[in-house]
Amino acid sequence: MIRGSCLCSGVRFEIAGKVSGIGQCHCSLCREVSGTASNAVLLTSTGSFRWVAGEELSQAYERPGGWRTSFCRVCGSPLPRPHPSGKVFWIPVGTLDDEPGTGVEQHIFVGSKAAWDEIPGSAPQYEESGPVFEKRPRRS
Repeated sequence: MIRGSCLCSGVRFEIAGKVSGIGQCHCSLCREVSGTASNAVLLTSTGSFRWVAGEELSQAYERPGGWRTSFCRVCGSPLPRPHPSGKVFWIPVGTLDDEPGTGVEQHIFVGSKAAWDEIPGSAPQYEESGPVFEKRPRRS
């Protein structure tokens, strides 16, 4: 079981199944929403995700082009949100209270990363979108 929450703990959730590796997006929109060089997320199936408390505190923002983010309307923390397919949830890794048992497996949109952004490690880097995260068992 992996637990997560927002900064004020008003929103809490659990993941009771497999999670993907972590993907870091370096596009300008993810920089703006995270306030950092990239936005780190992982995926889990809709059936593995459960809101424990505060789902009603989730607020969505959608840009005219369809890019979307969710956040806690009390503290502003990013929150999980369903993928447009309805099959998986995007989970902001920084909201996890427990270790997910996986590492960074890909960097996407590095073609538009900030000039000051230096990407460490050996995970593959993609100029634009990378492969869809492969769902796999959580590592111990």
